[in-house]
This record gives sequence, C-alpha cells and structure tokens, in this order.
Amino acid sequence: MSEQTITPAPESNAASERSYVRAFLFGNFVIGTGVMMAPGLLVVLSNDFATTVPQTALLITVAAVVMCFGSPILATLTSRIDRRTVLAGSLALYAVGHALCVFAPNLSSLIALRSVTLLGAAVFTPQAAATLGLVVAPERRAGAITAIFLGWSVASVAGSPISAWLGAHIGWRGTFGAFTVLSVIAVAWTLRVVPRGLHGASLSRDAWGRVFQHPALVAILLVTAASASGQFITFAYIAPFVGFTLDRSPNTLSMALVLFGVAGVIGNVWATRRIGRVGAASNVRVSLIAMAAGMVTLATVGSWWAGFIVGALAWGAGVFANNSSQQARLVAASPELAGASIALNTSMIYLGQAIGTSVGGAVIASAGYGWLPVVGALVLIAAVALSARATRRTS
Repeated sequence: MSEQTITPAPESNAASERSYVRAFLFGNFVIGTGVMMAPGLLVVLSNDFATTVPQTALLITVAAVVMCFGSPILATLTSRIDRRTVLAGSLALYAVGHALCVFAPNLSSLIALRSVTLLGAAVFTPQAAATLGLVVAPERRAGAITAIFLGWSVASVAGSPISAWLGAHIGWRGTFGAFTVLSVIAVAWTLRVVPRGLHGASLSRDAWGRVFQHPALVAILLVTAASASGQFITFAYIAPFVGFTLDRSPNTLSMALVLFGVAGVIGNVWATRRIGRVGAASNVRVSLIAMAAGMVTLATVGSWWAGFIVGALAWGAGVFANNSSQQARLVAASPELAGASIALNTSMIYLGQAIGTSVGGAVIASAGYGWLPVVGALVLIAAVALSARATRRTS
C-alpha cells in the first residue's frame, strides 16, 4: 500500500483525536521524566562521582545546550520523514540512550551519553505538538496541544519524585535502568497509534528565516528563554536547595517534588480549560506572575514547611501552564510556521535551562543556595515585561 500525505481535516474523528492525545501525553510524561531526572539525582551523582554539585550540574547544562541547537536542526532533517517514524524513533533513542547511561564509568561519559540521548526530547515534544496540528480539528487544536503537556506535569508529580527516591535507595544506575523500560512502553504505544504516511510541511531555510522576521514570534520566543532561565536558576539545584532549606532526607526531596508536580497538573488543567476563553497570552502572564511569587515565598519563608508548600505550589502551578500556553501562543500567532516556531520554542526552553543552570552555579558560589529563588524571581519578573511586549506585537 502506498503512503499518502494526511492533511489537516476539520472533520477529524473525536475518538481518534483522543487516542493521539493520550499517546502523546504519555510520551511527554516519559520525555519530562527523563529531562527532570538529573536535578533530582544531582546529589546522588555528586557523591558517587566525588564531584561538586556545580560540576555535576554540567550534566544539565551540556545536555541543554545540545538540545537547544539540536531541536531546529533535527526538525529540518526530519521534516520529510513521516511522523510515525520520527516520534517513535525519538523515543527509541531515549530508550537505548538511557540503557547505555547505566554503564557510564564516570561523569564525563555520562554527560556525553545523556546529551545525545536527550536529543530524543528535542525532537518528540515539538513534533508531537506539530502532529496534533495535522490530525486535530482547528477548533480543538489549542486545547489538545495544552492537554499533552499534562504529561510533563505528571512527570513532576510521579516521574521526578520517584526518580529522586529511587536514586537514593537503589542508586542512579538502577533508576536509569527502570526508566529504560518506561521508554520502551512509550515507543510501542506511539507505533500503535500513529499511522504510516502522516507528513507535515517540509521545513526549509526559508521557514526559519520567516520565523526570525516575524516580530510577534521572536517576542514570544524570548519570553520562553527568559521564563526557562528563571525557573532553572533554582530547579537545576532543587535537591541541594531542599536540603539547605528544609532537610537532606530523600523523602523530603520526594515530597517537595510531589508538591511541585501536583501544582503543575493543576496549573496545566487550568490552562487547558481557560485558554479557549481568554487566550494563551493571558495564561502566560498569570503563570509567570505565579512562578515569581512562588520563588519570592521560598526565598522569604521557605525554611518553614507551610511557607515552602505555598511557594512550591505557586511556582509549580505556573511552570507547565506557561510551557503549554506558549506553544499554543506560537501556533495562534502564525499557524503556517508552527513546525519551525515550536521547534525553536523547544530550543529556547533548553537555552534557558543552560543559562539558568550556569547562573545558579554562579549564585551558589558567590552567595549560597538561599539566593537562588531571589535571582530566579527577578528574571521571571523581566519575563512578565517581555510577555506584555509580545502581546502588543501580536495584537
């Protein structure tokens, strides 16, 4: 049977659309857990390799830089390949790469292996969102795109805390091994749901140029970079930060990550339900303010459990609501450039992670862990101003 291109169809079957959303939601759960394992395992890895926490954090920084540049390059190279192969292949890279990480003899080799492995994340998340643009009716598209980011939120609620807990009890190698099995399940589910012959628009050099010449898209992408930077100034060092603020118990770290993740699910559900009424820009503004307020709370009263809970809930609620709304914002600003702009948005997320992790390391060296959320809040306040500017350019 010959392959044929499947184009957007307003009459898309709702049940079929839900099967895509569920598969991609689980895929994003796997992707999110893989990306967010490193912060939770930072202290365990540092102790095992006898390196400092900022040195071990290169595991986050280097991978983020690789993903930043890898996302648009791979989006271009894979744009002519059918979506089934691209999506399942990116998850397969995740599975194989994390299996190899189990046997890494030192930090340098682990950094190299993990950086290549996480290219799967640079491909899957933006391509899953772009694929929904092909198979979901236009009136349900924004809701579907925000819905699959629940996978990242659930990764915070379950994947990230469980990874941190497993790392403390069975070691980081066993944790990577267990995660490999989860990745294999995601590959099988994607192969089962996505048909052969599903193609999007091919990306050319001209498409990237048109994105950079589009004032609204550039402004939105800058918001993503700033918000990711503000988040990762603290989140990259969440394990030692929780140890400094509350205590060093693995159970405390897991509990803190669960709080963060539960808030993320609530925030993402809120964003999904609200976006159709008020638009993505409003979601982004509220989520950035929530994150900044959460970090200020952590900085001032985070050493008390009540203060920590309030701060973590406000921060977590904003994070995933922001990420999913930014994706929908880009699609709304220029649907024809969505493939390129979403890939670049992923690049901006990882660029922000690299910048935030580096800034956080400098803050730790000069002022200590207590100042991480203060600096993060300042960056997020700047992101609010950038978002307001992007809204003016869009309107």
